[in-house]
Amino acid sequence: MPQPEVSIIVPVYNAEKHLHRCISSLRKQTLENIEIILVDDSSTDSSLAICNEMAKEDSRIKVIHKVNEGAGYARNTALEVATGEYIGFVDSDDFVDLNMFKALYDKAVLYNSDLVMSGVLFVDGNMFGKEGEVKPKAYFDSDTHFDTEESLKKLRMGIVGATPEDSDDSKYGMSIWKNLFKADIIRKNNITFKSEREMLSEDALFMIDYISCINKATGINEAFYSYCRNGESISKSYKKDRFEKSLVFVEQVEKRFKKDIKQEEYQIYVYRFWQAMCRVICSQEIMHAKDEGISYAHLKKRLRTVCTHDLTVKALKAYPLGTLPLGQRVFAYGVKYRMYLLLKILVELRNK
Repeated sequence: MPQPEVSIIVPVYNAEKHLHRCISSLRKQTLENIEIILVDDSSTDSSLAICNEMAKEDSRIKVIHKVNEGAGYARNTALEVATGEYIGFVDSDDFVDLNMFKALYDKAVLYNSDLVMSGVLFVDGNMFGKEGEVKPKAYFDSDTHFDTEESLKKLRMGIVGATPEDSDDSKYGMSIWKNLFKADIIRKNNITFKSEREMLSEDALFMIDYISCINKATGINEAFYSYCRNGESISKSYKKDRFEKSLVFVEQVEKRFKKDIKQEEYQIYVYRFWQAMCRVICSQEIMHAKDEGISYAHLKKRLRTVCTHDLTVKALKAYPLGTLPLGQRVFAYGVKYRMYLLLKILVELRNK
């Protein structure tokens, strides 16, 4: 058997509702020389049975069953056995365009790129999206290359945050699943995922570590990946410790940036990320309080923890909030001046 051109890694945990759709979109890829590695993370539903059934039907599918440790460690397990020239990642509740991996692979070969990045289709919109709503997001207007030390530094910073001139909080998107990675670089540099149980966005840290080891990245103006914001998605579901995990993430990001980037260069990106996280955390606290009938007094206490933290105070004092899009700007001022009732009203109005 020839070496697979792409190994597609899918961590699976209690995904029976969406798993057939996900795997079917991978089996039908126009790039046929692939392997699909399904890592069952000790599912308690029928996910493992579905994986095994699919593997019987398609010899390109490998199934791994492991002790539950989370998506990050599930991906690490798959990386140990992946044999493809390139690596792609897909989450089990999402699905992809049938031409996704051929398009990414062809660009990688054409440009001799170590990383190819594309856009995303947000199915059911953003955090406040309505059912059936699809919002496409492309991060590049045309084929864009990062092949100098300076441009790759800016790419790393733009994974985490953005400058005041940018409309989005992350200039290039934090997630791994819209991209294609060269397997040899991952192996030679021992790049692995951290646990999402310890910090927010193990994806972004993987991206930063990977980009630190490459010579060239390419962004393309296409969106293939359908990210489905169902009720079980990590980004939409309430997490009591999201604030603490976000702080750990910032600490880890700055630890990496400090190695070769001046603080005055990366600080604006980190501050942009942090004001966005304050918006997400506060919004989820408010929606959770409403859904669970939690008192306003208790909600205020939770919001105060976020709004009065040293990092929040520094970020919102230093960042030019007037450059943010209107909705973000109003929310940021609400956080900065601790107008908890205003934040509550804004979130509840938007969520109607």
